[in-house]
Amino acid sequence: MTENQKKVVLIHEDPGIFEEMKQAFGNYGYQILAFKKGDDIEALVKDLESPVASIIETSAATAGNLQAAEKLKAFQNAFQAVKIKYARALPEKTDELRRLIDAAKADHSEQSIEAVRQLAHKLVGTAGSYGYEKFSTCMRKVEQLSVEIKKSPDGNDSAKLWNELKIEFELAFQSAQTIAEEAIETTPEADLPPLGPVFARILLVDEDTTFLDAAENLGRQCNVSVLKAKNSAEAMNLALMHQLDAAIIDVRTESQDSSFNLAMDLRNLPDYDTVPLAFISADAKMRPVVEAAHVGASLHLDKPLDMNSLEAAVRHLVAIRQGGRPKVMIVDDDPDFTAKVAFDLHNDNLLVRAVNDSTKVLDALQEFPPDVLLLDVMMPGMNGFEVCKMLRELPRWRDLPIIFITAEMHIDARVKAFVSGGDDYLPKPIVREELLARVRVRLEKSRLLKERSDKDGITGLLLRRAFVEQFNSMLFDAERNNFILSICIIDIDFFKKVNDTYGHMAGDRVLARFGQLMLRRFRVDDLRGRWGGEEFILAFRRETKETMRAALERVQEELGSIAFESDDGQKFNVSFSGGIASFPEDGASLHELLAIADKRLYEAKHAGRRRIFSSNLG
Repeated sequence: MTENQKKVVLIHEDPGIFEEMKQAFGNYGYQILAFKKGDDIEALVKDLESPVASIIETSAATAGNLQAAEKLKAFQNAFQAVKIKYARALPEKTDELRRLIDAAKADHSEQSIEAVRQLAHKLVGTAGSYGYEKFSTCMRKVEQLSVEIKKSPDGNDSAKLWNELKIEFELAFQSAQTIAEEAIETTPEADLPPLGPVFARILLVDEDTTFLDAAENLGRQCNVSVLKAKNSAEAMNLALMHQLDAAIIDVRTESQDSSFNLAMDLRNLPDYDTVPLAFISADAKMRPVVEAAHVGASLHLDKPLDMNSLEAAVRHLVAIRQGGRPKVMIVDDDPDFTAKVAFDLHNDNLLVRAVNDSTKVLDALQEFPPDVLLLDVMMPGMNGFEVCKMLRELPRWRDLPIIFITAEMHIDARVKAFVSGGDDYLPKPIVREELLARVRVRLEKSRLLKERSDKDGITGLLLRRAFVEQFNSMLFDAERNNFILSICIIDIDFFKKVNDTYGHMAGDRVLARFGQLMLRRFRVDDLRGRWGGEEFILAFRRETKETMRAALERVQEELGSIAFESDDGQKFNVSFSGGIASFPEDGASLHELLAIADKRLYEAKHAGRRRIFSSNLG
């Protein structure tokens, strides 16, 4: 434990919480101190030598449990609204099927009977997935009977089959009426929860309660949940209890350091190393550029904040956050079914795109390249098997995990799913827990494969190939939009000596800790990579060399304060040197920029190390 390690004070009733939270915070450089309710907390905190990051008051639930409970409650409320909406529309959907049945019985055409089967098939899966099993069972019988009628529309058994279908339909219609009436009776229109989850959940930290209330009202207008905090302790508590998409922190002249420290504390929390940050201030002249680059603020907003500015800022921050979230595409011709599946997945923190026309899958994949594809089997136009075969012939989608969703669970359909290139299948009606479990398994396998090819196993940073690919895209954007792009090559000083003196395991610990530091500092959309050995590489968009240099000098101080330890207990510290180049001043290609940055890195080392040069003169 280092002298400046921050402490988190936990006030609790249940001693069982202590070890669990101690381990969770310990992984991120915090020390947990537990006190019982009734203790003189102010006196105890006053005597602590190092700063307190947050004071958390809880009972028998851990912070993770509180977050899960809050998320579950929000999901249940929003899902209830979606389910009620479907229930109220069910009689109308069933009445549409009645018209199709009457038309098919009148003309006996194969096309009319197929229309009956298709709509019954949709209602089987969707109604069953919402939990209306009786209705779904009747619809399944209607679908099966329509298939038999289609085989011999004018056969001897035709009248008997039509009569059976009519009986099952009437049972289904009665069930639909009951479902709708109960939905209206139990939840009047005035008590209906808002449809769907909020667009985003944003933490806003400001001492001005009037401004906080105004921002909360603005948030409601653009479907954003604004969590209000008046100080750092409240902000940390909210971050632990809720799943945040971004944070906006007020910066005042008299409390700048407090704001910057809070930004770093938030990024140090579990799962928050990629949370996007923004600063806001009433003084447009006060824009802490270097500090923002160091702690990772992607935006600086000015007060007063209007709705358009808030919405634009939130969309920008959330877009950054979502860049790292898994994407799932669901292809099914029933909008009600895709809405149900999308809702389940969205509330599991996944990004979801629904496609209701199978002939538009390729265009949708280009716009929204998913990590997993959920594919219905029975669709007009192209069925699921045909879509899957087409994708497997295209190099880009050859390895895309594909899960079929189908009500056809007989052996022939399952075999056909795998033969066409599918990875898994889910039965309709879907069970939410099974859906999430199967999707998560495929996402995890896909993530592991991608990380093995893109991420360095020790530092967690991009490998050279992946960095080059992403940097070239960033450079193209800089050329097209005419903005500055800075790049820095970093080398750990005397790293060979670290390995030789303290051992290779100690050397790996240095690399891992430096990688963690790089990930938690700077903006989420800045690039960080391990160039090879003890060399690292950084890329900042829209930032000058001078800003990048100043931000890296702060990281230099942080790294220098960390006491590393060899296997036999020897303490040591490390530093790094760096060379910076920028587009377009120093070059127009990655090759040219690397040559200049590498030259300046060499000069920094020759000048005595532990320094960063952004020009040939240092």
